[in-house]
Amino acid sequence: MNDDDTTLLASRDDRANAELLLYDFFKFLTSMSLLTLGGMLAISQSVDRGDIAPFALIVVLLIISGGGISSFVGAGEIVKQRYTGSPSRSLEFHRKAAPSMLAIGIGMFLGVYVDTLT
Repeated sequence: MNDDDTTLLASRDDRANAELLLYDFFKFLTSMSLLTLGGMLAISQSVDRGDIAPFALIVVLLIISGGGISSFVGAGEIVKQRYTGSPSRSLEFHRKAAPSMLAIGIGMFLGVYVDTLT
């Protein structure tokens, strides 16, 4: 085996490790989205119903749900990529969209919740 062969093997291992890391990241974001949705629904139930605007709460929950769905689809894309061997074009989108939607949704909920306290 020459140096070129070992470089090729290392790059395959690095690619596999990167896919596993991204898969775990998507699983983590899916779990965080579900926990966040549950926590937000629990907090919104403890506040007087008239304080939080239902439309604002629905928008926040939809954004966070979108982040969870995006992370779930991203994990599925990695499985499909491994199974079929064809590269996924949407994986980069899901990698950026899932945490962004989760962060935006949490920020919006905190804004709505703090607004109800004042």
